[in-house]
Amino acid sequence: MTRDTGRDGLRPRIAVCLVFAALGLTNSAWSSRIPDIRANVGVDNAAWGTLGTASAVGDLVAILATMILVGRVRTRSFTRIGAALMLISGPLLAGAAAVVQLVAGLVTWGFGATLLAPAINAQGVDVEEACGRRVVPLFHACFSVGVLVGGVYGAVSAGAGISPGVQLAASTALFGFLLLVTATWLPNPAPQAEDAGVPLRQRLGRRWAPQLRLLALLAFVGSFIEGTVGQWSAIYATDATGVGAAVAAGIYTGFTVAVLAARLASDTVLKHLTMRTFLQCSLLLVAVGVATAVVFPVSATVVVGFALAGLGVGCVVPSVIRLAARQPGLAADEGTSMVTLGQWPGFLLASPVIGLLAGATSLRVALVLLILCGVVGALLARNLRYPAPHGDRAAEEPHEKAAK
Repeated sequence: MTRDTGRDGLRPRIAVCLVFAALGLTNSAWSSRIPDIRANVGVDNAAWGTLGTASAVGDLVAILATMILVGRVRTRSFTRIGAALMLISGPLLAGAAAVVQLVAGLVTWGFGATLLAPAINAQGVDVEEACGRRVVPLFHACFSVGVLVGGVYGAVSAGAGISPGVQLAASTALFGFLLLVTATWLPNPAPQAEDAGVPLRQRLGRRWAPQLRLLALLAFVGSFIEGTVGQWSAIYATDATGVGAAVAAGIYTGFTVAVLAARLASDTVLKHLTMRTFLQCSLLLVAVGVATAVVFPVSATVVVGFALAGLGVGCVVPSVIRLAARQPGLAADEGTSMVTLGQWPGFLLASPVIGLLAGATSLRVALVLLILCGVVGALLARNLRYPAPHGDRAAEEPHEKAAK
């Protein structure tokens, strides 16, 4: 494959990085203000968890559209529409003062983000193939940078008394301009010609290979963990330790810093571990981190616990996406669409399940479920099998390395 190292190769990398960063910033900038938004809307933990499922309507419509159109519509179209809706949803969510406005923002966010996810991940893999080196983890690191900046932005805004609506309106305007300028730089591969006459049922059937089902299940586990921390870490810090909104937002920011560190370091780690071992260790680290925050509910240990969880979960979904995009006989966006199918119920169930458990017991008890997720995910990763792309030792199995 010809390596794209010139100006034309740099532009797609910049464009993909910007979309990942915008997705991360929009998500965390409102997530870090959840205690304020929940107070503005006037609901308790159980009601907040139930309202969080409103995004499922948008998610479901986007998933159905993606499963039907993926492989036939160019990925750039998905990315443009999804990014626009995602940016619109930010101010709606952050400025919510009533249930109706909150629900509208969640539905818009769900449709936009779910439409965007498989397309931008497939475009990331396209860029990786073009430049001839592993850059997908770096794109997800851009998402983490966006989450980090959004978390700090939210914490500073909360401390300064700036309303969430004003906060998100400003960041949306900036990223909207940048994405508009770079929209034509995004990769835009044509659909596979051989798929032109393939019936929809046959195209859907080939995406249910055993390895893709396993990868979708691991994506579910990783997304449930990430969704829970995003929705509940700031609330848990406030309820369990009594810290203020700015400090609680900072705890979520600490989690984000750990996720970023994991993604930046993943390439080095994967030179020494198989993907199976890497994912097992990552998921077990999540269990240890959440256990630390739950067993010792004081501000310092909550910070450390969620940071460890971030180090563990940071590379679970990016690793799964890289493997899914390279499954034999499938286009990259078809493989990543299966990961999205696994992520959707993970993010969907995180809010209501934890909310209902917290309402029946306590939020501290409810978070024990994340410990179980880490352990179960590590057990599932034992069955991971995949041939190594580009000489990537991380994807090889022990018997394959011995054969070499």
